Amino acid sequence: MKLKMRTAGMIGITMGLFIIVLFLFIRPFIIEDAKLMDEESLMIDQRRVENYIRGEAEDLQRISRDWAYWDDTYQFVMDQNKAYINSNLGLETFSNHGNNFMIFTDKQGKVVYSAGFDLADASRLDLKRDFPPATEVLATAAKQKGTAILKNEKYGRFLVSVEPILTSKREGPEAGYLIMGKLLDISFFDLMKNHLAVELETVVPGTESGIKELGKDRLSAIFSVGDELSFEVRKDRKYYNEKLDSINNLFLALSLATLLLVFLVYYLLDLFVLSRISYLSVQMKGINFDERLSLDIKKTRKAKDEITDLENSIQEMLQSLEKAHAKVSNLAFYDQLTSLPNRFNLYKEFEKRIETNGSSFAVLFFDLDGFKQVNDLHGHSSGDELLKQIGERMAGITENTGSRLFRIGGDEFILLSSSIKRQELNQEVERLMEVLRQEFALTKAAVSISSSVGISFFPQDAKTLDDLLHYADSAMYEAKNNGKNSYAFYEDLSNKNYYKNKSNLKLDLIHAVAREQLFLEYQPIMDQTGNRMLGVEALVRWKHPDQGRIAPLQFIAIAEELGAINAIGEWVIQKAVKDIADWNARRGESLRVAVNVSKSQLKNKEGLLRLIDQTLLENNFPSHLLQVEITESDTATGHQEIAAFTRELKARKICVAMDDFGVGTSSLFHLIEMDVDVVKIDRSFLQKVPASKKDTILLTGLYQTFKELNLQVVTEGIETEEQRRFLLAEKTHLQGYYFSRPVLLEQLEEVQEKWKSPV
Repeated sequence: MKLKMRTAGMIGITMGLFIIVLFLFIRPFIIEDAKLMDEESLMIDQRRVENYIRGEAEDLQRISRDWAYWDDTYQFVMDQNKAYINSNLGLETFSNHGNNFMIFTDKQGKVVYSAGFDLADASRLDLKRDFPPATEVLATAAKQKGTAILKNEKYGRFLVSVEPILTSKREGPEAGYLIMGKLLDISFFDLMKNHLAVELETVVPGTESGIKELGKDRLSAIFSVGDELSFEVRKDRKYYNEKLDSINNLFLALSLATLLLVFLVYYLLDLFVLSRISYLSVQMKGINFDERLSLDIKKTRKAKDEITDLENSIQEMLQSLEKAHAKVSNLAFYDQLTSLPNRFNLYKEFEKRIETNGSSFAVLFFDLDGFKQVNDLHGHSSGDELLKQIGERMAGITENTGSRLFRIGGDEFILLSSSIKRQELNQEVERLMEVLRQEFALTKAAVSISSSVGISFFPQDAKTLDDLLHYADSAMYEAKNNGKNSYAFYEDLSNKNYYKNKSNLKLDLIHAVAREQLFLEYQPIMDQTGNRMLGVEALVRWKHPDQGRIAPLQFIAIAEELGAINAIGEWVIQKAVKDIADWNARRGESLRVAVNVSKSQLKNKEGLLRLIDQTLLENNFPSHLLQVEITESDTATGHQEIAAFTRELKARKICVAMDDFGVGTSSLFHLIEMDVDVVKIDRSFLQKVPASKKDTILLTGLYQTFKELNLQVVTEGIETEEQRRFLLAEKTHLQGYYFSRPVLLEQLEEVQEKWKSPV
């Protein structure tokens, strides 16, 4: 028999029978039976209480009939003779039959005479003052076959019996009614509890009835006797606890027997299985992939069973894991493009250097000058190829120097250098910058770039890697501002606060959309006369919580650098369309809205088109009222992709405009290739018009060319009345501060009203 079957049989026979017999069969049945027995015992007590109350009511009714069917009582109701009162309605009478009061009424329910005593202290009861009206008692008792339990504010509950007053032969006519009552006070209930030998309490009438458990030792039953009397009977769970004790004793006995069986099974398991698996576990715990030691598993027995098969399988698995670990480690700690250590590896190396010696070292932040142009001109594949060659060159220089090179993303490289003397660092940086200035032979073209480098020191400048990178980044920007292809030390910066502020703005801008710090202003676009507002251009603004309004030129550049421009651009489209859709709906107008899209957004034209489609649909905004503006400088490369994007827009009847025409490098051929609907002439063309003859001729020529190309023209930057009058003859749409600065949506109405009438 194989080991697997042998061990399964031993464990199954011993533990399986124990669990099945004890828990699945014996215990549930015994416990349930005990519960039912306890509940039945409690119900018997409940019925005894009910029978006791019922017996009291019957006794009261019997006594009441004896008095009601009596000639003397019949005559007393007729004449109220005092002899009857003196002979029959004294304290002794009530004490003898154990009742508390009698009320005699005529046939209409009017009280003829009443008498009653509190038997506890022999005091008289003021029935007229403290008890319900006789008519009310009669009505209640009539509904309940002559007896009823009523409630009184002073004396609590009382039991009454109502009988018609007849002659001793039970003949009429009825002379009236006899109401006989008994107080259900504490002494009554104490007597009942002692007589019945039950644990009993009265509860508020209306309390939910039923049986409930009061912990594991007690049961409670709540029930009502009439409308005004409810009881709670409590009882020990005798049968349940007895059965539970029996089960526990049985469990103890079986546990001892099972313990012996388990010991035997354990001995056999340890002999054949556990000791071998334990030894295998010890070997597995000693494995450390990082130390690259031997991963061979030593076998414990020369046996052909499942354990041996397991040892062989683990050996094969470890060999596979070793290979997979190497791959995962490479993915986690190395840049897959350049094979250089990545950002995670950088943090690991930083901690290692601090822990091992804690000595000073330098952090060099390399940023490539001109890398973006390589991507734009030759494509991302060329950019990737360039990064690979850069990594190889820099690694070749830093190898065996004690410095270590990392690529942390994009075109950014970090060097941890053990050199802390300025002269040594200068030489190291200049060697690296020199190899980067040399031409790179790429598949598509030969390119030349340079680098800007920022340097910070540990621990002089900072003691955390994040701060060191932050400061080195600031120094790198100083190098770029100094003309690029240079390096700067953070400790030499005179304007540290400027760079700190810029870095803080980077962090804040990432969350600006979510924190609702961005908002839109709208600048009107007027018709050719300047008397009617045709549309507006949406312009994004940032109100920083601490610094107030941040200039668009400043934060747009930061957004492009961070890669956050796409998220901002999407928000602008959604917000602008919603605002103008609401404006048009309120005013019954067809105002057009123009939004700018960045080159970064154009790289994901499918996603941008989906966003535009969804936004138009959600706001029920006509597509022909949306104008998408593409800056001329963004069309310098990727003409075919941008042309395909404009065709998709025009297919949706969305207007396409080329913004800032004249400041970029695109040609008229590219303008035609883009197939735009509108050309927005940059404000720089209008600055000297009409004063400058050359500028005027150039601008007039552009208008004539665009007119022949059937392109709508918007002239930007109109600031004076003279410029407006000059442009009247050119049939161009107008935009500029002359008409309005960019304003909030709620201020547009004022601008519109201002320009409704001719100037």
